[in-house]
Amino acid sequence: MKAIFIGFLFVSTSVFGQEFIFDIHNTSLSEYLRVEEDLGSEKIPTTSNYVSFDDEAQPIIYLRKEEIIPDLMAYYFFKKADSTMSYVLYEWDTFNFEKQDNNQKSEQFQNALIAKYKGLKEDISDEFGQPEVEKNYSNISRLDSVNTFVESSTWTPNDSTEIEMYTTVSNYYEKKGAVTINPVHRLRLYVRTISMEKDIPKLDSTKLAELEDIRIDFFHALKSKDLAKSREFLSNLILETVTDEQMKILTDDINFEKQTELIFSGVQMGLNGGMFIILQYKYSDDSSSPPSEMIRLIFDDKNKVAGIQSIKL
Repeated sequence: MKAIFIGFLFVSTSVFGQEFIFDIHNTSLSEYLRVEEDLGSEKIPTTSNYVSFDDEAQPIIYLRKEEIIPDLMAYYFFKKADSTMSYVLYEWDTFNFEKQDNNQKSEQFQNALIAKYKGLKEDISDEFGQPEVEKNYSNISRLDSVNTFVESSTWTPNDSTEIEMYTTVSNYYEKKGAVTINPVHRLRLYVRTISMEKDIPKLDSTKLAELEDIRIDFFHALKSKDLAKSREFLSNLILETVTDEQMKILTDDINFEKQTELIFSGVQMGLNGGMFIILQYKYSDDSSSPPSEMIRLIFDDKNKVAGIQSIKL
């Protein structure tokens, strides 16, 4: 096992002059908050109810003022019992402050946000070595690879810490019927603890039967186009972000008149340590291999729907 870094690890970007602590295991919540106070950050009241898998408290949020790029929102997630840090999210996102459609930005704005990402990437790499990098992985970059900058970088300073940073900078706008693709100007930097102790549970027939009953009720609500009832099945992880328009599109994509059968089930650990159950179905009358149409459902550990996808090959 690699050695855990002792003391505070600060990274100050030479261009923007802001400090970030990456030694999350040896930094207390009060020390993180003291940094925000020293920087003159504004504490932001929490307006939504955060529900966690692991008994986490409501996150504490601060705002740091920026020039040109979106102001920084710093989120501190910690355990209720002892205030142990779970993870930190530093977020620069235009959508936090401007929620209108087709919100295109100037070339100066876009270049400044890209420079912020590259500057942080260089400074973090000086501390922890070169990251794993993934480029042009989003749908937007596939639609407009020339004018879109999409990249993620991941560092693992030790066996129990992960640093992940990604950005999407795009002015791409498209509206087709009920589907709208808006410009995105976002940069996120996560500092996470990685649990080495949690075992992934196995699915048994009882659990699968329980989720199947929930799926049937959920599909019945979707088929009836009862959006209010359908939302009762959704996890808090997606409840506030899923629009009625998206629900209607999903309803049109699924054939509720056909019988379905389960073809895959599995358990996956999320980035925040939570457990998710993945169930994949096909229509019973589909004999092709692989099936030409499938439905994928993801449940959180409270048996709420955290994701649903209609797949057509």
